[in-house]
Amino acid sequence: MNENTTKVIKLSNGEDIVCTCAESHNTNENSDKLHITAPLKMEIRNKVTKRGVVEALTLSRWLQPFVQADDFELEKSNIVTMSDASFALNNYYKFMVDHIGNTDQTLAEDVRIQNYGQDVSDEEHEMANEEVRELFNQYVEKLTESGRQSKLIEEEDKELTDEELDTLPCSDTKH
Repeated sequence: MNENTTKVIKLSNGEDIVCTCAESHNTNENSDKLHITAPLKMEIRNKVTKRGVVEALTLSRWLQPFVQADDFELEKSNIVTMSDASFALNNYYKFMVDHIGNTDQTLAEDVRIQNYGQDVSDEEHEMANEEVRELFNQYVEKLTESGRQSKLIEEEDKELTDEELDTLPCSDTKH
């Protein structure tokens, strides 16, 4: 193993992750844990293109939305198999890790969470609460917008009745 290698790991729960394994952290062969950093969940999704439906690989955060850590210890008993990532996957993984890192940094700069101590005035506390309420309202608004869009998509996908089919224009071309 090189100093840092990108690995694809198949877990016993069915998840596939791609991550960095550092040789410096995984030197003990007898250890029942594997130290990994920056794991991303791999998913194959169908994507509609001009040439038809194709499979596309998506990489998304694995545990990072729920924890602040970037390093994890995996129980080796939960690993079904592990292999080096291909050259293309390695490049895509590095791009996504950089992209996610930049997004997190931008979010941290946009939303500054202050650690208030015991000496916070009621006015400061209320201002902080108003800020949180406003962010929450923006979040809910975005969710409802996407909900409306999905309803429109569902309406477009509904089956047509016989009457609606009869009103559609059709060609007189005979083959």
